[in-house]
Amino acid sequence: MNSCYHLKYTKSLLFFLFFVGICVTTLAQIEPVANFSFNNGSNEDDMSNKKPKLVGVNFTDDRFGNSKSAIYLFGNENSYINLGNYSALKPRAGTISLWVKIELEVHVGSGSKVNPIIITKCADREDFYEAYAINYILESKRIDASSSRDSLKQLSIYSMNEFTRLTWHHLAVTFNDSLVSFYIDGNIEGTSPKNYETLYNPLDSVMVGVSASKRNNRFLNGVVDDIMMFDKVLNAEEIHELYEAPNPNRLKVLVNRVLMVFLFLALIALIYFIVRYRLSITLKKEKQKLELENLILETELRVNRALMNPHFVFNSLGALQNFILKDENARANNYLVKFSKLIRRILENNLTDTVSLDMEIELLKMYLDIEDLRFEENIQYNIEVEDNLNPTTIRIPIMMLQPFIENSIWHGLLKKDGEKFLKISFKVIYNNYLQCIIEDNGIGRITNEKDFTKKRSLATGFIEQRLNLLNRIYSLNCTLEIEDKPNRQGTIVTILLPILKK
Repeated sequence: MNSCYHLKYTKSLLFFLFFVGICVTTLAQIEPVANFSFNNGSNEDDMSNKKPKLVGVNFTDDRFGNSKSAIYLFGNENSYINLGNYSALKPRAGTISLWVKIELEVHVGSGSKVNPIIITKCADREDFYEAYAINYILESKRIDASSSRDSLKQLSIYSMNEFTRLTWHHLAVTFNDSLVSFYIDGNIEGTSPKNYETLYNPLDSVMVGVSASKRNNRFLNGVVDDIMMFDKVLNAEEIHELYEAPNPNRLKVLVNRVLMVFLFLALIALIYFIVRYRLSITLKKEKQKLELENLILETELRVNRALMNPHFVFNSLGALQNFILKDENARANNYLVKFSKLIRRILENNLTDTVSLDMEIELLKMYLDIEDLRFEENIQYNIEVEDNLNPTTIRIPIMMLQPFIENSIWHGLLKKDGEKFLKISFKVIYNNYLQCIIEDNGIGRITNEKDFTKKRSLATGFIEQRLNLLNRIYSLNCTLEIEDKPNRQGTIVTILLPILKK
């Protein structure tokens, strides 16, 4: 339940960040290198504060109805804008963007029958001189974007449809050494291969509303606004973003959007705290239920462990009784001394649920010494600990290994003639588990098949139950595997124990 709660909290946080990201993205604008907004009668480049030269023009309403925020051109040689002659206006690869509303077609003038909107020259000559230009074509009533380098390298892209006068339109041209693209109202009109570097006449300015040519002397009657230059080729989405640009009255827009954001965030916060409050109540009930379940499991675990102690004592006393019946008093006495020491150690460690590995090894050695008294031939045993393992720092559940060693001796080695060998090895795996392997060279389980079908070891059943309880309480994956060696040469027990805190 706790992980579920954190997951829901994380989702809410991600949603909040996503929403804020959208708001920031919406409020952010593509950064130009030159921007003539003309807002509120401004007569300068908003990026560099350089002033264009306004000749015979008036400030008028822009497309949003903001007063004195666009420039009206009267359509004669004494009405134009000279934006200037500096590097930001003349990128080698870039984008030219502006808004225009053509009022009347101007047929006076000489040369090419166009109404120039914006133009700058590539060379000081009267033909093939447009470094970049946008014109209204009088004969076809269309817009064209053109570029040239000389008489052999020139291109024009024409609008697909007639241009509607008395209506605001957004025009944009993107270019680099390879391509030129032309957009009207956010839609691409065409793309043309270029394959030459854009050159500029270092003495020529960027002109708006006039061609500034003796042979091709033409003019524009209309309104222009928001002339922007970029030093990179904008993609279609960025061009469309310029077309969809909101009212430049930023303060009002910003205040409205900030209010909307705060209202939305307040709503989200209210929902969040309501959900969090209800989740906390549910989580508290689930926690109480889980604590009760764990208490029951831990009680069951202690009962299970308590059942093993009388089982172990019963088996040991049976061996002692066997010595007495055989009138082997010396062996019985020796056995009783060793057994009492072992019992004392076990009782001392019964105060806690865990035992250090070095103490567990000591208990096993004491138990093996006791069981060795049962045999006329000594039991050979070897306990191996992984080199990088420190037995004093590792704690495991108590009394988990002795039953399997007991089984190896009673059911495997006791019935075997000849050498009797037992090997016990420890190593840490996955950082939080201790693997113990108990291997003997006894007669194996297959030979003892009749005994196993009649009565399965009680201690083995206790161990399996304890492992299941440990897995449920601590969300572990402790395992127990018992397998026979080939050709009935013994048994291998592999048990995976948790490494626990004290």
